[in-house]
Amino acid sequence: MRDADLTPLLRPASIAVVGASNDAAKVGGMPLRLLREQGYTGRVYAVNARGGDVQGMRAAPSLDALPEPVDLAIVAVPAAAAPDVVAQMVRNRTRAAVLFTAGFAETGEAGGAAQREIAHMASEAGMALLGPNCLGLMNLRERVYATFSPVALAGAPPLGDVALVSQSGAFGAYAFALAREAQLGLSHWITTGNEAGVQVADAVEWLAHDPLTSVILVYLEGCADGAKLRRALAAARAAGKPVVVAKVGTTATGARAAQSHTASLAGEDAVYQAVFDEYGVHRADTLEGFFRLGHALSKGRRPRSRKTAIVTVSGGVGIMMADRAEALGLALPPLPEACAARLRESVAFASTANPIDVTGQVVAQTGVLTDTLVDAMTCGAYGSVVAFVAGAAHVPSAWAAIEQAVERAMAHGKHGEDGEHGAPSEAAPLVLCGLVDAGQRSWLEARGVLALREPVYAMDAVAALLRAGEQADAARAQAPDVSGRCEATEPASSVLPASVPAHAASLDEAEAMAMLAAAGVPVAPHCVARSVAEAQAAAQRLGFPVALKLRSRHVLHKSDVGGVRLNLRDTAALAQAFDAIATAAEQAGIPGGFEGVVVASMLDGWGEIIVGVRRDPVFGPVAMTGLGGTGVELGRKMAFGLAPLSHERALAMLETSGVAALLRGHRGHPALSLDAAAAVLAAVSRLGAALGETLDTLEINPFIVTRDGLVAADAVVTLHSQGDSHNEA
Repeated sequence: MRDADLTPLLRPASIAVVGASNDAAKVGGMPLRLLREQGYTGRVYAVNARGGDVQGMRAAPSLDALPEPVDLAIVAVPAAAAPDVVAQMVRNRTRAAVLFTAGFAETGEAGGAAQREIAHMASEAGMALLGPNCLGLMNLRERVYATFSPVALAGAPPLGDVALVSQSGAFGAYAFALAREAQLGLSHWITTGNEAGVQVADAVEWLAHDPLTSVILVYLEGCADGAKLRRALAAARAAGKPVVVAKVGTTATGARAAQSHTASLAGEDAVYQAVFDEYGVHRADTLEGFFRLGHALSKGRRPRSRKTAIVTVSGGVGIMMADRAEALGLALPPLPEACAARLRESVAFASTANPIDVTGQVVAQTGVLTDTLVDAMTCGAYGSVVAFVAGAAHVPSAWAAIEQAVERAMAHGKHGEDGEHGAPSEAAPLVLCGLVDAGQRSWLEARGVLALREPVYAMDAVAALLRAGEQADAARAQAPDVSGRCEATEPASSVLPASVPAHAASLDEAEAMAMLAAAGVPVAPHCVARSVAEAQAAAQRLGFPVALKLRSRHVLHKSDVGGVRLNLRDTAALAQAFDAIATAAEQAGIPGGFEGVVVASMLDGWGEIIVGVRRDPVFGPVAMTGLGGTGVELGRKMAFGLAPLSHERALAMLETSGVAALLRGHRGHPALSLDAAAAVLAAVSRLGAALGETLDTLEINPFIVTRDGLVAADAVVTLHSQGDSHNEA
């Protein structure tokens, strides 16, 4: 069944309130009150089984009695009555529904079964179903108030281009009040509750195509359909619309709480972060940061480059801002010499480096600050300018000068010329930090100038706007991929070695290494041996020293059962090791008994990394890398990415995980090609993607760092199968 159209839900021409109440404070009364008081211009019907008058309207006893099919039904009835109401909606071709009613999947299996029943009815009818157990929605521009929250009675935020989507109704109501307090302009407010029909992803995808929405804020507890969320985020990226996510459930305790709260599936946070990284999502970990990012992305202009000018009246604050800029990867080139000379003529002791410190002299010479601002914004050397003016805006003459500076810079964009190309050059975006009142902030933001109080947050805003601009540029430069799907390059059956039976739960090391080699991954030279004589002959061919490892599909970690012997330097040591491994296998009671060993060359390396892919139940194959060996279990930093990886994403993961630092050279060891390492990581990720749902985990640990590059020394591959693996501790 295809996804339902959300337009009748979010932009309805007619609305029926089912379970309408005369008491405007009740769940069935508040929507009628809000729709009438807030000026909704569509047709509104009250439906109450007892009929009569409801808030001055004649109530119909059922949806069957209405004069027309409605676009949207707002349902405020007990859970036991909900299936009958949904059946009425289906019968009367209602196109969308908001179901406030609680008592479904969040209460247990019986409630879950009832929820699945109404979800099936709605889906079969092509009806967009929001809820159950939700607080509803608001389309502020068209005055659609399909909610029972009284938060809107105190007034709405200004109309704007920011949409808010929340799985939690309580969070959504609180966020609405905060948006009103912060004067953050909203276009839509949507809460999804149990998501029997409409999910956060559906709302995000619809908003990605909404011409009145430019920024999307999302509160997310979990996700049941990873492909749908990826498709929605891809659509927002293709449309050039930044998405800011507050994702909770980042710890085991938080994930359990999220699941019990909205019956959603909370996954491993590192995987969600990989999804966010893939689609350029901005992550907020506080409510303040959530709205601050939304405000900056809505009101600010996007920088042209990472080159940033910091103009400050305080040297200390300038240093604080510079520290943040460096941490965010922003560049701070010095003021061009012609501009610097003009500043020094006015204030000889001013700093013309970056931060550009015009000093407290601006109190007596307001033109020093404003001339420097105009120079920095129009010289063409900077992608953005951040100015700390402290309390200068409260001085009438200084504020007048700031206004003039902004107007002069804007006029340059219209009439000035770029010295290099002789074409009109737009002034660099400005972020102003300091004490400004509401009227001054409004004046600045109407001209694309962000006004903030916290100087460090100004640097965060520049970085967020820069990232949004880079994402938009990338989306324009390539054909948009909004599928959200990870397509395998070949079927899993053609990737797995022929020796692997259909019921196998894992591969033995030889099978895993053969599969890796076929995928273009460098592996250590090795042979399979079933006897001491075969092992000795293999070692002679490979050359001593060698490693001897138990061959078995039933033991994932061979060292745990005494199945690994390293640095064997002659045939006698090899024979002794072979017998010891055979005895250890017999004592471990491995199904199928002892099947032989893998004889492998010892690798001459100076470091180890781990590379792998695992199948996430929500998002599919996820690649990972980090510093390897046994130390990986001690909490070393790992980087994750959705498989298959692009070359650029693989490079970024090497940097994030710290692997790149190892590969650049370590204690006198030569530097290796990061491009070559990224190609290996990408090849492993393609293999994992090709295995698709057949794969459980693929782990190469260790991947030895050698003079010739990365070489896989061991691999564990488990398959999504009914079989059980055996791993003796």
